[in-house]
Amino acid sequence: MSWYLSRTPSSASNAKPNDQYSTITLHNSIFPVSDSGLFNDICIVEIPNKPLIDHKKDNNKSNSKQVETFPCSSWEWFAYQCSPTQFHSVVVPRALSPVFRIQVIGVLPEHFLCAKLVQSPHQPHATLCTYSCSGNSLHDVPKMNCEDRNPFGAACALRDGWLYVAGGYKGKSSNIDPSSYLKSVERLNLKTWEWQSLQNMQEPRAFADGFTHKGRFFVVGGSATLKHSAEIYNPSTNSWVCLKSFVPKEADGFTAASLNGRLMLLTWSDQLGVKLWLWTVLVNPNLICRCRLISFFPNQIVERPRLKSHGAKMVQVGGKEVWVLVGDSDRFCLQVDGSNAWPVFPAPMFRPGDGHEAVQKGHIYAFSFTDGVGLSWRKIPVYSI
Repeated sequence: MSWYLSRTPSSASNAKPNDQYSTITLHNSIFPVSDSGLFNDICIVEIPNKPLIDHKKDNNKSNSKQVETFPCSSWEWFAYQCSPTQFHSVVVPRALSPVFRIQVIGVLPEHFLCAKLVQSPHQPHATLCTYSCSGNSLHDVPKMNCEDRNPFGAACALRDGWLYVAGGYKGKSSNIDPSSYLKSVERLNLKTWEWQSLQNMQEPRAFADGFTHKGRFFVVGGSATLKHSAEIYNPSTNSWVCLKSFVPKEADGFTAASLNGRLMLLTWSDQLGVKLWLWTVLVNPNLICRCRLISFFPNQIVERPRLKSHGAKMVQVGGKEVWVLVGDSDRFCLQVDGSNAWPVFPAPMFRPGDGHEAVQKGHIYAFSFTDGVGLSWRKIPVYSI
């Protein structure tokens, strides 16, 4: 198996995938994966030679400010799934200054939708921007209608060309009081870059989980008293339905993912273990629903303490299976549903055959539905160089 990024043929249809691997474009590269394992930290990617330009807007006036980084500056490496065996890779500048970090949250045809993250443990904050590969430049996204909303605490999801943002809190306060939590909701049109205000949620929520399923926007949790509840937004009616019991009450923590019309929740509990549930609607339009247990997580004795300590995220891969990434939740990341880009470890720059050794450093559990009904698990080793 190759352990470097392949090149997908673009101009020449008869080109071999691994030809001329020394020059790989930002959009046009994949991680090879096989049944024997997934490789991390293996990248050979062409990066821009010109300095980074950060286009900042002040008081609605276009003022272009250039911020130069070091000639071979640090880069943040991300991957997003195109199939169960391939990842497209993207890179963005690691930082504009020591206090900022850039996170990819969506991959668009001409640029990436990103968040500028302030990683201070006392005053975490995020703002939205776009990154252009061709110009190696950052452009701020227009301000939200709720200008002081901190996206860091909001529930976010991408769906049908829109970025949905719900709840959160205002400002950068280190001591966030539940009385400052927001009900307001808006969405960003990713073609026109205009914000549209939506119907408020019924309850103020911050640090909730946001994701989409069957065209609807789900906001789950958001306070100590609402941690098992959810609100579901229907874009066609601009209305919310509140469910007091969405997550099974036994759960200490959970993560959710949608796969081929199925909505699944993975929950973990000290007493009752790690379980996979299928969320089903029994009666419409009142959304009488329930969670049905469909599987226990593999290797419970080993994995239960890991999930309790580090949490987990489920990522839908290529429309065929779901990967469970234990400990992948980064408290200094803007949380967007798992169908979007997620970071990989910093990548060393080397050519194949340089004598590097491959070492197994962990594993990922994945599940899929066989014959459309039965559920099967597999364990994928993760290697590093």
